[in-house]
Amino acid sequence: MTRQGPKFLNLALQGGGSHGAFTWGVLDRLLEQPRLQFEGVSGTSSGAMNAVVLANGLARGGREAAREDLSRFWSEIADEVPAGFLQPHPLAALNGDVGVDAFPALRAYLELAQHLSPYQMNPTGLNPIRGVLTRLIDFERLRDSRSLRVFISATHVRTGKVRIFDNAELSVEALLASACLPSLHHAVEVGGEVYWDGGFSGNPPVFPLIFNCLHADILVVMLQPVHSGDLPASAEAIQRRQMEISFNSAFLREMRAIAVCKEQIRSGWFQSGRLETRLEKLKIHIVEAQQLMEELDAGSRYNTLPSFLQMLKEEGRAHADSWLRDNYVDIGQRSNVDLVGLFC
Repeated sequence: MTRQGPKFLNLALQGGGSHGAFTWGVLDRLLEQPRLQFEGVSGTSSGAMNAVVLANGLARGGREAAREDLSRFWSEIADEVPAGFLQPHPLAALNGDVGVDAFPALRAYLELAQHLSPYQMNPTGLNPIRGVLTRLIDFERLRDSRSLRVFISATHVRTGKVRIFDNAELSVEALLASACLPSLHHAVEVGGEVYWDGGFSGNPPVFPLIFNCLHADILVVMLQPVHSGDLPASAEAIQRRQMEISFNSAFLREMRAIAVCKEQIRSGWFQSGRLETRLEKLKIHIVEAQQLMEELDAGSRYNTLPSFLQMLKEEGRAHADSWLRDNYVDIGQRSNVDLVGLFC
Protein backbone atom coordinates (compact mmCIF):
# COMPACT_ATOMS: atom_id res chain seq x y z
CA MET A 1 0.00 0.00 0.00
CA THR A 2 1.16 3.51 -0.73
CA ARG A 3 2.37 5.61 2.20
CA GLN A 4 1.08 8.89 0.78
CA GLY A 5 -1.57 11.09 2.43
CA PRO A 6 -4.93 9.97 3.84
CA LYS A 7 -7.61 8.32 1.75
CA PHE A 8 -11.29 9.09 2.33
CA LEU A 9 -14.13 6.59 2.16
CA ASN A 10 -17.85 6.64 2.73
CA LEU A 11 -19.33 3.33 3.89
CA ALA A 12 -22.61 1.66 2.89
CA LEU A 13 -23.42 -1.33 5.09
CA GLN A 14 -25.99 -3.96 4.14
CA GLY A 15 -28.16 -5.73 6.68
CA GLY A 16 -28.45 -9.47 7.14
CA GLY A 17 -29.10 -10.38 10.77
CA SER A 18 -26.16 -12.05 12.48
CA HIS A 19 -24.33 -12.10 9.13
CA GLY A 20 -23.63 -8.48 10.04
CA ALA A 21 -20.75 -9.87 12.10
CA PHE A 22 -18.95 -10.16 8.75
CA THR A 23 -19.24 -6.37 8.49
CA TRP A 24 -17.91 -6.08 12.03
CA GLY A 25 -14.76 -7.83 10.80
CA VAL A 26 -14.50 -5.55 7.75
CA LEU A 27 -14.78 -2.44 9.92
CA ASP A 28 -12.34 -3.83 12.47
CA ARG A 29 -9.70 -4.26 9.75
CA LEU A 30 -10.39 -0.88 8.13
CA LEU A 31 -9.99 0.86 11.48
CA GLU A 32 -6.47 -0.56 11.71
CA GLN A 33 -5.47 1.41 8.61
CA PRO A 34 -4.58 4.87 10.03
CA ARG A 35 -4.45 6.64 6.68
CA LEU A 36 -8.02 5.61 5.87
CA GLN A 37 -10.53 8.26 6.92
CA PHE A 38 -14.33 8.01 7.00
CA GLU A 39 -16.71 10.86 6.23
CA GLY A 40 -20.14 9.20 6.11
CA VAL A 41 -21.78 5.84 6.73
CA SER A 42 -25.18 4.50 5.74
CA GLY A 43 -26.71 1.27 6.93
CA THR A 44 -29.77 -0.90 7.17
CA SER A 45 -30.81 -3.37 9.88
CA SER A 46 -27.62 -4.97 11.26
CA GLY A 47 -25.74 -2.62 8.93
CA ALA A 48 -27.40 0.30 10.72
CA MET A 49 -26.35 -1.19 14.06
CA ASN A 50 -22.75 -1.47 12.87
CA ALA A 51 -22.88 2.09 11.50
CA VAL A 52 -24.13 3.64 14.73
CA VAL A 53 -21.79 1.60 16.95
CA LEU A 54 -18.89 2.66 14.71
CA ALA A 55 -19.91 6.32 15.00
CA ASN A 56 -20.38 5.99 18.76
CA GLY A 57 -16.88 4.61 19.22
CA LEU A 58 -15.24 7.22 17.00
CA ALA A 59 -17.02 10.02 18.88
CA ARG A 60 -16.16 8.47 22.24
CA GLY A 61 -12.46 7.89 21.74
CA GLY A 62 -11.36 7.38 18.15
CA ARG A 63 -10.46 4.27 16.20
CA GLU A 64 -9.55 1.94 19.07
CA ALA A 65 -12.71 2.91 20.93
CA ALA A 66 -14.71 2.11 17.80
CA ARG A 67 -13.12 -1.34 17.60
CA GLU A 68 -13.89 -1.89 21.30
CA ASP A 69 -17.52 -0.81 20.89
CA LEU A 70 -18.07 -3.08 17.88
CA SER A 71 -16.62 -6.03 19.80
CA ARG A 72 -18.76 -5.27 22.84
CA PHE A 73 -21.91 -4.87 20.74
CA TRP A 74 -21.61 -8.27 19.08
CA SER A 75 -20.62 -9.91 22.35
CA GLU A 76 -23.72 -8.51 24.05
CA ILE A 77 -25.93 -9.54 21.12
CA ALA A 78 -24.74 -13.11 21.66
CA ASP A 79 -25.50 -12.87 25.40
CA GLU A 80 -29.02 -11.48 24.93
CA VAL A 81 -30.48 -14.38 22.91
CA PRO A 82 -32.17 -16.88 25.25
CA ALA A 83 -29.93 -19.93 25.61
CA GLY A 84 -32.82 -22.29 24.92
CA PHE A 85 -33.29 -20.95 21.41
CA LEU A 86 -29.73 -21.85 20.44
CA GLN A 87 -29.47 -25.22 22.13
CA PRO A 88 -28.03 -27.26 19.24
CA HIS A 89 -29.29 -30.59 18.01
CA PRO A 90 -26.87 -33.40 19.06
CA LEU A 91 -25.95 -34.05 15.42
CA ALA A 92 -25.46 -30.38 14.48
CA ALA A 93 -21.74 -30.33 15.29
CA LEU A 94 -21.15 -33.52 13.31
CA ASN A 95 -22.94 -32.09 10.28
CA GLY A 96 -21.34 -28.67 10.55
CA ASP A 97 -24.83 -27.16 10.57
CA VAL A 98 -25.08 -23.49 11.63
CA GLY A 99 -28.63 -22.76 10.37
CA VAL A 100 -32.01 -23.13 12.03
CA ASP A 101 -32.02 -26.91 11.52
CA ALA A 102 -29.26 -27.05 14.12
CA PHE A 103 -31.52 -25.44 16.73
CA PRO A 104 -34.91 -27.18 17.14
CA ALA A 105 -36.37 -24.53 19.48
CA LEU A 106 -35.43 -21.67 17.16
CA ARG A 107 -36.82 -23.50 14.13
CA ALA A 108 -40.09 -24.17 15.95
CA TYR A 109 -40.39 -20.49 16.89
CA LEU A 110 -39.74 -19.30 13.31
CA GLU A 111 -42.23 -21.81 11.90
CA LEU A 112 -44.84 -20.61 14.39
CA ALA A 113 -44.12 -17.03 13.32
CA GLN A 114 -45.37 -17.93 9.83
CA HIS A 115 -48.84 -18.46 11.27
CA LEU A 116 -49.04 -16.05 14.22
CA SER A 117 -48.19 -12.35 14.23
CA PRO A 118 -45.66 -10.88 16.66
CA TYR A 119 -48.56 -9.13 18.37
CA GLN A 120 -49.83 -12.60 19.31
CA MET A 121 -46.50 -14.30 20.03
CA ASN A 122 -44.90 -11.34 21.80
CA PRO A 123 -47.76 -9.11 23.00
CA THR A 124 -45.51 -6.86 25.11
CA GLY A 125 -43.17 -6.15 22.16
CA LEU A 126 -40.07 -7.30 24.02
CA ASN A 127 -36.89 -6.74 22.00
CA PRO A 128 -33.62 -7.68 23.75
CA ILE A 129 -31.57 -5.53 21.36
CA ARG A 130 -33.12 -2.43 22.96
CA GLY A 131 -31.18 -3.07 26.15
CA VAL A 132 -27.90 -3.56 24.28
CA LEU A 133 -28.31 -0.27 22.41
CA THR A 134 -29.35 1.63 25.53
CA ARG A 135 -26.29 0.44 27.44
CA LEU A 136 -23.78 0.94 24.65
CA ILE A 137 -24.80 3.99 22.60
CA ASP A 138 -24.69 7.61 23.78
CA PHE A 139 -27.37 8.91 21.41
CA GLU A 140 -27.23 12.45 22.80
CA ARG A 141 -23.53 12.68 21.98
CA LEU A 142 -24.13 11.20 18.51
CA ARG A 143 -26.89 13.69 17.76
CA ASP A 144 -24.44 16.52 18.48
CA SER A 145 -21.41 14.88 16.85
CA ARG A 146 -20.34 15.53 13.26
CA SER A 147 -17.18 13.43 13.29
CA LEU A 148 -18.99 10.87 11.12
CA ARG A 149 -22.18 11.51 9.17
CA VAL A 150 -24.67 8.70 9.75
CA PHE A 151 -27.67 7.72 7.62
CA ILE A 152 -29.82 4.74 8.57
CA SER A 153 -32.87 3.54 6.68
CA ALA A 154 -36.27 2.22 7.68
CA THR A 155 -39.40 1.53 5.64
CA HIS A 156 -42.48 3.64 6.24
CA VAL A 157 -45.28 1.10 6.69
CA ARG A 158 -48.12 3.21 5.27
CA THR A 159 -46.35 4.37 2.09
CA GLY A 160 -43.55 1.83 1.59
CA LYS A 161 -41.11 4.72 1.15
CA VAL A 162 -37.60 4.73 2.52
CA ARG A 163 -37.08 6.93 5.58
CA ILE A 164 -33.54 8.12 6.29
CA PHE A 165 -32.60 9.03 9.85
CA ASP A 166 -29.47 11.19 10.09
CA ASN A 167 -27.31 12.17 13.07
CA ALA A 168 -29.80 14.65 14.49
CA GLU A 169 -32.55 11.98 14.51
CA LEU A 170 -30.64 9.00 15.89
CA SER A 171 -32.39 7.13 18.69
CA VAL A 172 -32.99 3.62 19.97
CA GLU A 173 -36.36 3.64 18.19
CA ALA A 174 -34.84 4.67 14.84
CA LEU A 175 -32.32 1.82 15.05
CA LEU A 176 -34.94 -0.73 16.06
CA ALA A 177 -37.12 0.46 13.19
CA SER A 178 -34.30 -0.15 10.72
CA ALA A 179 -34.07 -3.78 11.93
CA CYS A 180 -37.78 -4.49 12.39
CA LEU A 181 -38.70 -7.71 10.59
CA PRO A 182 -42.53 -7.53 10.62
CA SER A 183 -42.94 -11.28 11.07
CA LEU A 184 -40.94 -11.17 14.31
CA HIS A 185 -41.27 -7.69 15.80
CA HIS A 186 -43.93 -5.06 16.40
CA ALA A 187 -43.73 -2.13 14.02
CA VAL A 188 -41.64 0.63 15.61
CA GLU A 189 -43.12 4.09 16.11
CA VAL A 190 -40.89 7.10 15.54
CA GLY A 191 -42.35 10.59 15.57
CA GLY A 192 -45.91 9.34 15.32
CA GLU A 193 -45.25 7.14 12.27
CA VAL A 194 -44.59 3.40 12.16
CA TYR A 195 -41.73 1.64 10.41
CA TRP A 196 -40.48 -1.78 9.35
CA ASP A 197 -37.04 -3.05 8.33
CA GLY A 198 -35.15 -0.74 6.00
CA GLY A 199 -34.21 -3.69 3.80
CA PHE A 200 -37.55 -3.42 2.00
CA SER A 201 -36.74 0.05 0.66
CA GLY A 202 -32.95 0.41 0.68
CA ASN A 203 -30.34 -2.15 1.74
CA PRO A 204 -28.26 -0.09 2.13
CA PRO A 205 -29.25 3.39 0.90
CA VAL A 206 -26.48 4.88 -1.22
CA PHE A 207 -27.96 8.21 -2.29
CA PRO A 208 -27.45 9.97 1.11
CA LEU A 209 -23.71 9.40 0.75
CA ILE A 210 -23.73 10.77 -2.79
CA PHE A 211 -25.60 13.97 -2.01
CA ASN A 212 -24.58 14.71 1.58
CA CYS A 213 -20.86 13.89 1.64
CA LEU A 214 -17.96 15.69 -0.03
CA HIS A 215 -15.79 12.70 -0.88
CA ALA A 216 -16.70 10.58 -3.88
CA ASP A 217 -15.56 7.06 -2.89
CA ILE A 218 -18.16 4.68 -1.45
CA LEU A 219 -17.31 1.23 -0.10
CA VAL A 220 -20.32 -1.11 -0.03
CA VAL A 221 -20.12 -4.06 2.34
CA MET A 222 -22.51 -6.61 0.84
CA LEU A 223 -24.14 -9.49 2.71
CA GLN A 224 -26.91 -10.37 0.24
CA PRO A 225 -25.66 -12.33 -2.81
CA VAL A 226 -26.34 -10.50 -6.08
CA HIS A 227 -26.21 -13.65 -8.18
CA SER A 228 -27.60 -17.09 -7.44
CA GLY A 229 -25.83 -20.28 -8.48
CA ASP A 230 -28.10 -23.19 -9.25
CA LEU A 231 -31.80 -22.79 -9.97
CA PRO A 232 -33.66 -22.96 -6.63
CA ALA A 233 -35.81 -26.10 -6.71
CA SER A 234 -36.63 -26.99 -3.12
CA ALA A 235 -39.21 -25.04 -1.15
CA GLU A 236 -36.52 -23.80 1.23
CA ALA A 237 -34.21 -22.72 -1.62
CA ILE A 238 -37.04 -20.88 -3.35
CA GLN A 239 -37.99 -19.05 -0.15
CA ARG A 240 -34.36 -18.12 0.42
CA ARG A 241 -33.95 -16.69 -3.07
CA GLN A 242 -37.24 -14.79 -2.74
CA MET A 243 -35.95 -13.19 0.45
CA GLU A 244 -32.59 -12.31 -1.13
CA ILE A 245 -34.29 -10.67 -4.10
CA SER A 246 -36.72 -8.80 -1.84
CA PHE A 247 -33.97 -7.39 0.36
CA ASN A 248 -31.71 -6.57 -2.60
CA SER A 249 -34.23 -5.09 -5.04
CA ALA A 250 -34.15 -1.44 -3.92
CA PHE A 251 -30.35 -1.46 -3.68
CA LEU A 252 -29.99 -3.07 -7.12
CA ARG A 253 -32.31 -0.48 -8.68
CA GLU A 254 -30.31 2.32 -7.10
CA MET A 255 -27.01 0.89 -8.27
CA ARG A 256 -28.37 0.28 -11.76
CA ALA A 257 -29.50 3.91 -11.97
CA ILE A 258 -26.04 5.06 -10.89
CA ALA A 259 -24.34 2.80 -13.44
CA VAL A 260 -26.59 3.92 -16.31
CA CYS A 261 -26.18 7.61 -15.44
CA LYS A 262 -22.41 7.30 -15.27
CA GLU A 263 -22.37 5.59 -18.69
CA GLN A 264 -24.58 8.30 -20.20
CA ILE A 265 -22.38 11.03 -18.74
CA ARG A 266 -19.28 9.30 -20.07
CA SER A 267 -20.82 9.12 -23.55
CA GLY A 268 -21.64 12.84 -23.50
CA TRP A 269 -25.41 12.28 -23.53
CA PHE A 270 -26.00 14.57 -20.51
CA GLN A 271 -24.85 18.16 -20.36
CA SER A 272 -22.42 18.70 -17.51
CA GLY A 273 -24.05 20.18 -14.41
CA ARG A 274 -23.50 19.81 -10.69
CA LEU A 275 -25.33 16.48 -10.50
CA GLU A 276 -23.58 15.08 -13.56
CA THR A 277 -20.20 16.20 -12.22
CA ARG A 278 -20.90 14.54 -8.88
CA LEU A 279 -21.96 11.24 -10.47
CA GLU A 280 -19.03 11.32 -12.87
CA LYS A 281 -16.60 11.57 -9.95
CA LEU A 282 -18.39 8.87 -7.94
CA LYS A 283 -16.34 5.73 -7.36
CA ILE A 284 -17.88 2.51 -6.03
CA HIS A 285 -15.94 -0.21 -4.22
CA ILE A 286 -17.34 -3.48 -2.90
CA VAL A 287 -16.31 -5.95 -0.22
CA GLU A 288 -18.39 -9.11 -0.30
CA ALA A 289 -18.24 -12.81 0.48
CA GLN A 290 -20.50 -14.21 -2.23
CA GLN A 291 -19.33 -17.81 -1.89
CA LEU A 292 -19.51 -17.83 1.91
CA MET A 293 -23.00 -16.30 2.00
CA GLU A 294 -24.29 -18.75 -0.61
CA GLU A 295 -22.95 -21.66 1.43
CA LEU A 296 -24.57 -20.50 4.67
CA ASP A 297 -28.09 -21.64 5.43
CA ALA A 298 -30.55 -18.72 5.24
CA GLY A 299 -31.56 -19.40 8.82
CA SER A 300 -27.99 -18.87 10.00
CA ARG A 301 -28.78 -15.15 10.09
CA TYR A 302 -30.53 -15.94 13.40
CA ASN A 303 -27.49 -17.77 14.80
CA THR A 304 -25.79 -15.62 17.44
CA LEU A 305 -23.52 -18.23 18.98
CA PRO A 306 -20.18 -16.56 19.79
CA SER A 307 -18.23 -19.11 17.72
CA PHE A 308 -20.34 -18.38 14.62
CA LEU A 309 -20.10 -14.61 15.05
CA GLN A 310 -16.35 -14.86 15.54
CA MET A 311 -16.00 -16.94 12.36
CA LEU A 312 -17.90 -14.29 10.40
CA LYS A 313 -15.78 -11.53 11.94
CA GLU A 314 -12.56 -13.27 10.90
CA GLU A 315 -13.94 -13.77 7.38
CA GLY A 316 -14.76 -10.07 7.24
CA ARG A 317 -11.27 -9.13 8.38
CA ALA A 318 -9.70 -11.42 5.78
CA HIS A 319 -11.83 -10.02 2.94
CA ALA A 320 -11.14 -6.43 4.04
CA ASP A 321 -7.43 -7.15 4.25
CA SER A 322 -7.48 -8.56 0.73
CA TRP A 323 -9.45 -5.56 -0.52
CA LEU A 324 -7.01 -3.11 1.07
CA ARG A 325 -4.04 -4.94 -0.39
CA ASP A 326 -5.48 -4.95 -3.91
CA ASN A 327 -7.45 -1.71 -4.04
CA TYR A 328 -6.14 0.84 -1.55
CA VAL A 329 -4.24 2.70 -4.27
CA ASP A 330 -7.45 2.96 -6.31
CA ILE A 331 -9.31 5.00 -3.67
CA GLY A 332 -9.83 8.43 -5.16
CA GLN A 333 -8.80 7.18 -8.61
CA ARG A 334 -11.27 4.57 -9.89
CA SER A 335 -14.00 2.12 -8.94
CA ASN A 336 -12.92 -1.44 -8.23
CA VAL A 337 -16.06 -2.97 -9.78
CA ASP A 338 -17.68 -2.98 -13.20
CA LEU A 339 -20.96 -1.28 -12.31
CA VAL A 340 -22.63 -2.00 -15.64
CA GLY A 341 -21.57 -5.65 -15.66
CA LEU A 342 -22.64 -6.22 -12.07
CA PHE A 343 -25.86 -4.25 -11.83
CA CYS A 344 -27.26 -3.80 -15.36
